[in-house]
Amino acid sequence: MFLVVGQGNPGKPYANTRHNLGFMVLDRLGLEFRKKGEALLAEAEVGGEKGLFLKPLTYYNLSGQAVAPLVRFYHIPPERLLVVHDEMDLPLGRLRFKAGGSAAGNRGVASIAGALGTEAFHRLRLGIGKPPSRELGAAYVLSPFLPEEWPVVERVLEVAKEAVLCWAKEGLAPCAGRFNGLDLREKG
Repeated sequence: MFLVVGQGNPGKPYANTRHNLGFMVLDRLGLEFRKKGEALLAEAEVGGEKGLFLKPLTYYNLSGQAVAPLVRFYHIPPERLLVVHDEMDLPLGRLRFKAGGSAAGNRGVASIAGALGTEAFHRLRLGIGKPPSRELGAAYVLSPFLPEEWPVVERVLEVAKEAVLCWAKEGLAPCAGRFNGLDLREKG
């Protein structure tokens, strides 16, 4: 069994913000989510394997509270957990698979690592670019995408959906090779 976690914040005020890219990717899968504890949960079979898809309702920075109980109950190993989240260290239009490593300042990823006692799980990092200044980081991730950014966001969401399904069927290495080099920004 595998688990895919889309990072985001619940509620309409956050729906189209940079921090909610993980939720948006899971929404693109067309699954039926139901409330389960502190999360929205969907089940689906991908490539012959049963999978769970989770949108924590704990707010982004406390995602571990929703993820850890599910991981423990279903005995999901770190290499079968994928966390889909926004990433300021990548420009909008880039995505990158990663196995383990530090949270690099992402409090949601840190919450999951802390609750699980490991950083060894997989991530699909979706670039949102850097804020104008470091001090504006929190406001930046909670800000909506600009109208001129939406064409790139739409491409990212479609490709990220494919990337999640690839990971569920084939694992990290082949999918990283296929998706990590893509640049979905418009060429001028």
